[in-house]
Amino acid sequence: MDVTPETIDGYFQEYGWTFHRPEGGRDWQTAVRCDVAVFRIAVRLTENWVFFTMVPFVLGPRDPQCTERLYRHLLRLNRDITLAKFALDEDGDVLLTVELPARDLSYETFCDAIGALTYYADDTYMELLNLARTPGAPSRYDANG
Repeated sequence: MDVTPETIDGYFQEYGWTFHRPEGGRDWQTAVRCDVAVFRIAVRLTENWVFFTMVPFVLGPRDPQCTERLYRHLLRLNRDITLAKFALDEDGDVLLTVELPARDLSYETFCDAIGALTYYADDTYMELLNLARTPGAPSRYDANG
């Protein structure tokens, strides 16, 4: 079954979330209150993929020392987490995203995507924010070299 914008509208409604989608559009805006902050989530449907993205998740660092440590940390996190991944936008801000095949996207998989975003937001936000802002901020990977 091909997923349509109306399918995703229905998933949001079943999930009980408010959302905005311009008429005829294939992009949605919503927000979620996690334990650590409120995050905007953009959802985009393409021909083959559905992208769920917290943007921006953490604003990019201004200090070069913070940049290097944050990027190293993000690479290690991407190795360790499942379903979601971290990326950088054109401004150097950190994004948290889930990309799923659009074909046969079920309500359960839609819920898994939202669940992964909120789980990893709660698990990583404060640490990433500190790494982006404070030179020498601790990282969960410090003890591991």
